[in-house]
Amino acid sequence: MLYNNGFRIAATGLSWPSLQPGGLNTYFKSICEQLAEQNTLDALICSDEKPQVPDSIRIHSIGSKQQSIWKRRELMQKYAATLFDKQPIDVLYSHFAPYGVGPALEAKKRGIPVVTTFHGPWTEEMKIEGQGFKHLLKTTLAKSIEMKAYGLADKFVVLSETFRDILHEHYKVPLSKIHIIPGAANVERFHPAEDRGTVRERLNLPQNATIVLTVRRLVNRMGLLQLLEAWRRVTERHPDHLLLIGGKGPLMEELASKVAEYNLHNHVRLLGYVSDEELPLYHQASNMFVVPTQALEGFGLITVEAMASGLPVMATPVGGNKEILSGFRPELLFRGTDSEAIAEGLLRVLDNREALPDARECRDHVLSKYTWGHVAEQVEDVFRQALDRKAAAKC
Repeated sequence: MLYNNGFRIAATGLSWPSLQPGGLNTYFKSICEQLAEQNTLDALICSDEKPQVPDSIRIHSIGSKQQSIWKRRELMQKYAATLFDKQPIDVLYSHFAPYGVGPALEAKKRGIPVVTTFHGPWTEEMKIEGQGFKHLLKTTLAKSIEMKAYGLADKFVVLSETFRDILHEHYKVPLSKIHIIPGAANVERFHPAEDRGTVRERLNLPQNATIVLTVRRLVNRMGLLQLLEAWRRVTERHPDHLLLIGGKGPLMEELASKVAEYNLHNHVRLLGYVSDEELPLYHQASNMFVVPTQALEGFGLITVEAMASGLPVMATPVGGNKEILSGFRPELLFRGTDSEAIAEGLLRVLDNREALPDARECRDHVLSKYTWGHVAEQVEDVFRQALDRKAAAKC
């Protein structure tokens, strides 16, 4: 069959991380780049501008973030129809339900299999971050979009057992359609520093401090308020330790207020948005990474990126982080999600640093299980199964 010599893939995503930071966009970029090494790939995103990409990827910037989501959805569908009629496509690979619905409808008309990566319950994430009648209406419409998109998919990829269960139980997707393929880290980009002191000097960080890093979208479910409350207890015993919080979002003002209220000016730095260029440097400058997520953590790309950089990671037992660390060093999981559990866990390891895994152990675990090469091979196998099913149906 033709696809044994490489698939012709149309991939739909939200955006590109250089244009709109976030785990979904980082995943989309990374898997597209990896798949494009052996396949033909067109990536459709919604953006006012076109990001710089390798020559192997044909990127299509469609619509504008200034338009309504309904208009963007319409433009995606029209563009996909034109693309599918202009060139042969073996599989549609969808990553964001609102932009995936239209292309999936066009794919179905042409007998093109649809494989969807489920990055999480979009509607549930929205519910956590808002309230009121208008927000309820917005989430109800969002749920209808999700149900439509997932009803059109032939196969699903999820990044963790947690999201497999959510997809099955909340969206009624049969388990036979769901394939668990964990995410990965770019191990060329994320690696331990040759000289941590030089990196700290470049970033204007103290040379002798123990530095704990987290980089998150600044919203409630990421657990940053709980982390700050826990860090107040940590600094009582370790006044020379420094917490770095990177990211942007609606919680920034409240975080800054809490830093002042807890008198943590000398113990916490709110970095704001950390660029793609600086992110690996902050990993290299740090001694440990912390992930205090309260809910809906699908996999934890940041966890394996930190480990690839040689950092031990402590995380709440939520979603994919529980699965990553249980198979590595389960003692790095906090016993719960509240500030007390986070403080207890941080103090336990910071009081006994020699018990932490070293940089080689952390990186080797990622190299053995969480590279984009591993992910692409498994995703291609799902494509193959979807196409084989299509061929069998024709017989």
